[in-house]
Amino acid sequence: MDCSYKLSELENVQAMQLHGRGARNTLIILIFIGIILILAAIFTEYKIIATGSVVGGVSGYFLVLFCLIPFNAKKQYKQNRALRNEITMEITEQGVNFKSESGESKLKWSDIHKWKSSGEIYLLYITSNMFHMVPSRALPNEEMLEMLLNNNIGGKKA
Repeated sequence: MDCSYKLSELENVQAMQLHGRGARNTLIILIFIGIILILAAIFTEYKIIATGSVVGGVSGYFLVLFCLIPFNAKKQYKQNRALRNEITMEITEQGVNFKSESGESKLKWSDIHKWKSSGEIYLLYITSNMFHMVPSRALPNEEMLEMLLNNNIGGKKA
């Protein structure tokens, strides 16, 4: 399966937000800590400290996710010409190949560490913090990509 696409600034922001959301396990741990702090606010004399911690933590998380990450992603998109180039992607039984005027990347399925998707964009990780962005709109057969990812890498991480 072949496709070509140019990432938009919005897709770059969506990719960075998906990455910045954290893994499911991280979110579960944060929720668990929040519940413990809420219980501490209810049952101890540290009500103000515990409540402030919960409010600050939740506010900080959403401030980073919806203000800081979009600001940095837009700045990155404007500065990095390679993000604005047209990308040709070829998906085969062996892996995924990306090609643009800035370079070429040939990934075997075993080179892909993990993957995430949000409905609008796929992130194919080659390390825990480096990934290729693939917008869903560019895929002629999204089900085929998901099947190959599930079969070769495992279930998505987000």
